[in-house]
Amino acid sequence: MHWKILQLLKNRSPAYLSGEEAAGLLAVSRTAVWKNIKLLQKKGYRIESSTRRGYRLLESPDLLYPAEISEHLATSLIAAAPSLIKHHAQVGSTNTILKELAEDGAPEGTVALAEEQKQGKGRLGRSWASPFAKGLWLSILLRPAVAPQEAQNLTLLSATATAKAIAKTAPPLQPGIKWPNDLLLKGRKCCGILTELKAEADLLHYIIIGVGINVNADKKDFPEELRESATSLSLESGGVVPRVKLCSAVLQELDDSYREFLLHGPEPALEEWKRWNITLGKRVTLKTMSGIFAGTAVDLEKNGALVIEDDFGHQQSFLAGEVSLIPERKITN
Repeated sequence: MHWKILQLLKNRSPAYLSGEEAAGLLAVSRTAVWKNIKLLQKKGYRIESSTRRGYRLLESPDLLYPAEISEHLATSLIAAAPSLIKHHAQVGSTNTILKELAEDGAPEGTVALAEEQKQGKGRLGRSWASPFAKGLWLSILLRPAVAPQEAQNLTLLSATATAKAIAKTAPPLQPGIKWPNDLLLKGRKCCGILTELKAEADLLHYIIIGVGINVNADKKDFPEELRESATSLSLESGGVVPRVKLCSAVLQELDDSYREFLLHGPEPALEEWKRWNITLGKRVTLKTMSGIFAGTAVDLEKNGALVIEDDFGHQQSFLAGEVSLIPERKITN
């Protein structure tokens, strides 16, 4: 009911909406309208009340409420209805929350998002700093009819979609993708993507794509050991980035890219990833469970594997590992 009243207030803004009119439109009592207005105010909405004129919406909070996000979406699958967006003030990890929902049969396109994570997950078991209302912490549930070996392509697709959403929301920022899915701004990490899946040998039950973006974090919000390697969109753009707008853009870009993947396969996603990447053509080291490899990143295979060529011209493909870019040597006179 309070979201319905909010929509009435938005439709009428900046004019007033009388309690009597709202009650009539929603077939409830004026007391019910008043109680729901109070609830909206507790959620952070600035609503002015006047005895004679009614209620007027002055400002909406930059919190990731489903009703706010859905207002900007035209998706066909991911978050296609507000009921598919599960909002939490605080969680351990949105990936963990969504895994539980997936096991209970949640439909494809379900999204879990939080204002704060206490146990945010990064790659290789690392933690991810996720302070309250300073970033975008969300996970998306997909159930594509593809082999588990194709999951890497969905990871690359998600990185590209997120980079495009950031560029549209916070110009002139243009993130570069470090294989497979780290987004960097001026060499510092602003976004990480963690994909987790449940699969058998030839059957993918579901995949969860977790996205963590440092949006409006200050340097002091990062752990001390990460302050030189991490950054946020606001630090790089010099201004506050609207999180609701960014969240909507990420979900829209993911929905568009995923539908294209289902229709045309992985090739368009791989080509798009190449346009945003900062890895190919660069000297890199790749750390894997079996050792460290060095060389030049020269290409991607159709399954998303990174091809590295060593100094002797031998090429090797890797589906997993941690890439580090080797800084170019500066030539001095």
